[in-house]
Amino acid sequence: MVSVAAVRDTRTLLLDTAMRLYAEGGLSLVSNRQVAQAAGQANNSAVAYHVGTKADLVAAICERLAEPVLARTAAMVADCRGSVRPRDHVASLVAPYVGHLATLGQPSWAARFAAQVSADPVYGPDLLWRGSTAAHAEAFVAMWAQAPVLPPEVVELRLQMMRLVVVHTCAEREATAARTGRPADWAAVESALVDAVTGLLTAPIG
Repeated sequence: MVSVAAVRDTRTLLLDTAMRLYAEGGLSLVSNRQVAQAAGQANNSAVAYHVGTKADLVAAICERLAEPVLARTAAMVADCRGSVRPRDHVASLVAPYVGHLATLGQPSWAARFAAQVSADPVYGPDLLWRGSTAAHAEAFVAMWAQAPVLPPEVVELRLQMMRLVVVHTCAEREATAARTGRPADWAAVESALVDAVTGLLTAPIG
């Protein structure tokens, strides 16, 4: 009889393997069968048994990535509540993600996985933070309260730009670390991204 711990370990192995394969090859080119084989599972239906469909697999990885990020967000939002500094509220949204990446060590595939999901026409960026909390929403409201009055279409465009600069910059730094063997300086990445997003937030309309 297979123990609960063994089932849990196999599921974790499948999630880890799928994240790596998706990060390196894209979501559309990786099948559940390839995930099972790369994870050393003799049964090609291992993903279906332990996780479910491909959509379930991608969602499970996203949920595992988002959980610690959202917990960090809640703590930072509480710390900067009431601040009138735009950078504080930007940091409460950017720093939790970059800070989590810094805890993963090397090699890591989380940032490249996030970029693949964000750009994928089937899944898209909403899946990454589907479990967003009230603190996450509060941070967005507080951040935009520090921005100049902008037309809705400009707000939408700037939000897209913010997401792209954070997600893809982190993915590029992670890829560079994997290629060179030198760990990313996530503290420097975090500071630069918070500065950049603050600039996007507060820039006047030309």
